[in-house]
Amino acid sequence: MKKAHILTLGLLGLLLVLAVTGCSRAEMNAQIAESIGTLGMYENNEPVETPKMKAQREMQEAQQAAEDNVSEHVNKAARLAASYDYSGALDELALVNEEYQDDERVISAKIEYQRLQGLLVNYRGSIPHLSFKSLVVDPELAYDNDDYGYYFNYWNLTTTEFERILESLYEKNYILIDVNEITVEVQNEDGTTSFALNKPTLPEGKKPLILSFVEANYYSYYDNNGFSTKMVLDENGKVKNEYTDENGTTQVGDYDLVPILDSFIEKHPDFSLRGAKGIVTLTGYAGAFGYGVETGAGTIKSIAEALKADGWLIACQGYNNSSFASELDYDQMVEDVETWENKIGSLVGSTNLMFYPYGEDLTPEYPKHSWLLEKGYQYFFSIWSTAEWIEVTPNYVRQSRRAIDGYDLYLYKEDMEDFFDADKILEKSVRLPFE
Repeated sequence: MKKAHILTLGLLGLLLVLAVTGCSRAEMNAQIAESIGTLGMYENNEPVETPKMKAQREMQEAQQAAEDNVSEHVNKAARLAASYDYSGALDELALVNEEYQDDERVISAKIEYQRLQGLLVNYRGSIPHLSFKSLVVDPELAYDNDDYGYYFNYWNLTTTEFERILESLYEKNYILIDVNEITVEVQNEDGTTSFALNKPTLPEGKKPLILSFVEANYYSYYDNNGFSTKMVLDENGKVKNEYTDENGTTQVGDYDLVPILDSFIEKHPDFSLRGAKGIVTLTGYAGAFGYGVETGAGTIKSIAEALKADGWLIACQGYNNSSFASELDYDQMVEDVETWENKIGSLVGSTNLMFYPYGEDLTPEYPKHSWLLEKGYQYFFSIWSTAEWIEVTPNYVRQSRRAIDGYDLYLYKEDMEDFFDADKILEKSVRLPFE
C-alpha cells in the first residue's frame, strides 16, 4: 500500500477517534497538525492553508522583510557612525526602501548623524606616524641568549607591550586615519590634478595618527623563537595569526599586530576614523604573510583582499629590503622594485605607497626618486624616531615615521611622552638589558 494512502487512512482513523471522544475543533486541529508535522504553521493549526491564511502569511512575510530591510540598514549605519563616518551612515540610510523612509528609526538617525557631522572640525596640527614590526608572543623564547635574542630585544615589541600602547593612544584621544586623508586632490586649470595638504575633519579633541606594520613577511628566523609564523583567515574570513608554542601546539588567534588592532577597534570603534586601520608593508625575497610566492600565491591573494576590505593598505618596501640610497645604484633599484611588482604586487595589488628600506630617504633631486614617481609611487616614508615631519608637493608626499621598538622606547622615551609612558610599556622583567 502506498505511503499517501496509509497517511490518509491514519488521518481518517484519528478523526474518528477524536470525534468519538468529543474533542473540540481546536484540540482536533492541534493533534492533526502535530501528526502531519504542521503544528504552528497555520492559523488555528488548520491542517491546510486556506486562501485567507495564504494572504495573511504573505502579508506577514512582506512586513517581516520590510522590518529586516530597515533594521539591516539602520544597524549598518550605526556601525559607520561609531567610527565618525557620518556621510557613509547617511548613505546607508538612503538604501532603506522608499516606503519606509519615514520610519521613526530612520528619521531620528538621519537627524542625529547630520547633527554630529556638523560638529566635526578641521584638524590643523601635526600627524604622527608610528611604525611596528612583528610582535613577540613568547618573550622567554624570543629574548633568550641565542643568536637572535638581542636582535629581537632591540627591534620587536611583545603583544602585551603593543596592547598597552593601544590603550594609551586611545586614552590620549588619538584616532587612526587613512594616510590618503593627508592630502586632497586639487583640479588644475589644464585639467590635471595636484596634491595639496588636507585638513581632515575629526571630532573635536581627537588627534590623527597613522600606524604601519612593516615587513609583514614572517621570516624563517621567527620559527621556534616565540613569534607567529603566518597570517591565516578564520572561518569568518577575518585575518588572524597562527602560532605554534614550545610544546608544538598550533593555535589561531590574535598573535600579531593586525588581529590585535582589529579586535581593539571592534571594542573601540571610535579609535578608527571612517574605518581606517593602518599600512602593511611587504618586502618580497621571503614571500608574503608567511607564504612562498610560488607555493602560496592563492593564499597571499586572499589575505591581501581581506586586509584591504577591512581598511588596511598595502605598501612596497622593496623586494630585497636593500637601501635605495646607500646599497643599490639606479639600475639595481629599478630591478629591485620591478621584481617586487612582478612577484608581490601581482598578488597583493598595485600600490602608490613606498616605504624606504631601513628608512633611508631619497631626496627629490635623486634620479631614483624621479623614476619612482614615473612608476606611480606618490607617498614616500622614511624614519625619524624622535619627531615627525611631512612634506606635501603637487606630485608626491614625504612623511617620516617613528619606529616603535624596544631600543627606541629605551633610548628615546622622553620623545614618546605625547603617546605613552615608555616605562609603563616595556616589559622589563622579561627582556634582556639594553647596552
